Amino acid sequence: MQINEAKVIWIGIGLWAAAFVILLPFRSTLISDGHGWWLYTCLAGAGLGMLGLPMVGRRKAVMHRETEHGRQIEHEEGGAARERNGKGRDSGSSSGRDNGRDNGSGQDAGGRDKGGRGRGGRDKGRGRGRR
Repeated sequence: MQINEAKVIWIGIGLWAAAFVILLPFRSTLISDGHGWWLYTCLAGAGLGMLGLPMVGRRKAVMHRETEHGRQIEHEEGGAARERNGKGRDSGSSSGRDNGRDNGSGQDAGGRDKGGRGRGGRDKGRGRGRR
């Protein structure tokens, strides 16, 4: 399901701003009843939404960049496998994968660490896609 996060944030900012404008005429009553913090809650909600907008934009840019990087690596690995085998597919594999065959080095046939960490087992605790 595709969601436009920026649009959702803009709607939230609008609702918080509308609540602030609606409560503003009742400011003195709210303060005398001990509910003056409601106005500040509305301001904080709108302000945090404004801070969230650039974060969503950066997140989308990173996701797009990683997707393109993944496609590029996938394309390069597929071409290298075909050149090694001299065939259109990896030998004995209908899906183009190694099916976890062991070569005795602690890595599968594709040179990946069997522990699932990739790149020879060097996992620095970073998130996926950052190597």
